This record gives sequence, C-alpha cells and structure tokens, in this order.
Amino acid sequence: MAVYERTWRRYQGELTSLRRRWLVVTRYALSDTFASRIFTAFYAVCFLPSVVGLFFIYLSHNASLLQQLGMPADVMSILTEKFFMILFLWQAVPAFLVAVIVSPSLIAADLSNNALPLYLARPIDQREYVLGKMAVLAILLSPMTWIMGLLIFGLQAYLEGGGWWLQNYRIGLAYLVGHLAWIVVISMLTLAISAWVRFKPVARGALFGIIFILAGFAQAMNEVTGTSWGDLLNLVRAINSVVMSLFGAPTPSGLPVLFNWLTLAAATALSIWLINRKLRPHEVVR
Repeated sequence: MAVYERTWRRYQGELTSLRRRWLVVTRYALSDTFASRIFTAFYAVCFLPSVVGLFFIYLSHNASLLQQLGMPADVMSILTEKFFMILFLWQAVPAFLVAVIVSPSLIAADLSNNALPLYLARPIDQREYVLGKMAVLAILLSPMTWIMGLLIFGLQAYLEGGGWWLQNYRIGLAYLVGHLAWIVVISMLTLAISAWVRFKPVARGALFGIIFILAGFAQAMNEVTGTSWGDLLNLVRAINSVVMSLFGAPTPSGLPVLFNWLTLAAATALSIWLINRKLRPHEVVR
C-alpha cells in the first residue's frame, strides 16, 4: 500500500542526559501517587509529629509561655534525649505506613500489564528501573523523617546556642543514619513484595506479616532457646537497636549492634536478589 501522508516528524525537543532518564520512572510514579486526594491528605498529616516537635522546641525557649503553662524553664534540658527518641519513633511509623500504601502498586502494576518490556526497551536498564521506583519512596519518606529531624535538631541547636550541637551531635547522627537505614530497608523490602505479589491487599498483608509475625517468631525463639539469636530475624528490634546505639542509649537487643546491622544488610540483600529474580526484559509463557 502506498503511503501518501508523511506526517511523521523527528522529535525536536530537548534531549535529556542518559544518566537522568531513569527519573522519568520516578516522575510519573509520583504523579500517579498524588493523584489520590485521600493519600495527599494522609501524607500531609504524616508531618504532624514533626510540626509538634518544632512547636515544642519553640515552646521550650519561650520563658513567659512556659511560666503561663506552669512548666519548668529547663524542660528541654530534662527531656532532650527522651524527646528526640520519641520523635524519631513518631516519624518512622508514618513513614512505614506511607511505604505500605504506595509500594504495592509500584512494580506490581507494571508486571500485571506486561509493561516491563516496554520500559526496558527504552534507554533504561533493569538497575535504573528499580532505582527509579526506589526513588519514589525515598522522595516521599525523606521529608517526613531525616529532613524534618535535622531541621528540628538545627532549630534546637540555634536556639540553645553555645556548644549544644557538639555535645549532642549523636542526635543529628541518629536522625540521619537511622532514618536512611530504615528507608533503604523498607523500600527494598516493599519493592520485593510488590514484584512477587500483584494483589495489593495481599502485598500489604505480606509486609505486615514479615515485619510483625517474624518479630513474634524471633521472640519465641529467644524464649525457647534462652538466647538472643532470634533477634537476627527481628527487623523491628534490629533497627531499634541500631537507632538506640546511634543515640548512645542502651539497645533492646541482646546481640552486639554489628549483628543488628548485619540483619538489616541481609534483609536488603535478599530483597535485591528477589527483585532481580522477578524482573526480566521478557517473559516466557507456557
């Protein structure tokens, strides 16, 4: 058949760098995520603990307001360590819930619609595809965790003055390293589940099962054996022990902190292996 209408034209737009083309995956995934007004509202609520933390820092340096409320003037010096530890927890829990809500659809939707070959047919390889999906969680979780944590720490250091930040540098270190470790572990774990479980409610249930049921099994193993080796399977206790060690506080685990780091590293490595096993540029149908 002869072709008379030659309407095809070469792309005249700006060409992006090959090193940044994987960000296309991140950009469209984020747009799909915030398309839901309910999720957008929930995401905004997740910043409430940090906002309360900022207000508490301001309150602790307002002598007249403290006097009106009947609180001691040195309330921050009394609650410094406990305040930042509790705030870390109240930042990590909403971040976990956001990951549970968002992650099941990141990879599962592409696999269900056989879209992965289309991705990998572009100048995006398997590693960059996973990196683009992981960046979605990193962008969502970072503002409500370590970024707000360092902002609160910086505000306290500024208002306190002197050498407060040098004396309490471990707090800032705990917020940065602890939250980043939590984000990496949760992101890889949720992406692995998304790659293998395509039904969203089941994927979310599997994530809760891995986190909490495995923690209960590890605790039962400790009680039966009379040791602390069950903590090697307890991701919650592992991250909790790592964070407490960064704060310079006693850890809940009976194992050295190095073993808790190994637990987190093993969970991340296993998740990467599962993702690589599932993501293929083609699928063999029998």
